Amino acid sequence: MKTLNKHLKLLFLLFSFSTGDSSSAIRITRRRRLDRKKQQSERNVFQCFVFSPANAGESALINFFLGRPYLDSYSPIADVQYAVNVVELPGGIKKTLFLLEIPEDGVSKLLATKESLAPCDIAVFVYDSSNESSWKRATELLMDVASHGEDTGYEVPCLIVIAKDDLDSFPMAIQNSTRVSQDMGIEAPIPISSKLSDFNNIIRRIVNAAEHPYLSIPENEAGRSRKQYHRLIN
Repeated sequence: MKTLNKHLKLLFLLFSFSTGDSSSAIRITRRRRLDRKKQQSERNVFQCFVFSPANAGESALINFFLGRPYLDSYSPIADVQYAVNVVELPGGIKKTLFLLEIPEDGVSKLLATKESLAPCDIAVFVYDSSNESSWKRATELLMDVASHGEDTGYEVPCLIVIAKDDLDSFPMAIQNSTRVSQDMGIEAPIPISSKLSDFNNIIRRIVNAAEHPYLSIPENEAGRSRKQYHRLIN
């Protein structure tokens, strides 16, 4: 947890300062809650938390983001990893994106803190298209993050990424992932294949979801019931 907090503090400093005179580099931005309320974001820097089971293809996504070649091997991470790059959008608009890869065994520690999702603009959940266990675990992580966001008020847009799309998928894979995304009210799952260099415009789609913080906010059954209760009371 100390290592995770260290990375979050470093990212905060990177958000706040640039080269040169730090006093002129500070830019106060609106709280993310207000971004969602006003249905727009004026941010030029976005932070994305990447959640996934082990060997799901999350490292290949980050390597692609950094322009590294595809490697047909897997090296498990034992700590939080992050990457940063500039993303050019249509019209020449440029945004800075941080990808923070959180190891599976660090998720419970992350969610033990109330404000752990406060610096997060978008959460991505990656699973191996050929592995049903990977899919089930990614869904569990999505549910955990959605529940934590609803309980603390720090809801974040979420995307499901189907990695290793070049492999044969397990039975009912597409139907299952589509059903979950529809039930939770988020964007349809995005298939990618690092081996085929087919990333389906994934980085721009992550930034686009972060720019629209009121969309793709997942809802579980408890959250829907709570909102229905508040509507009835009002």
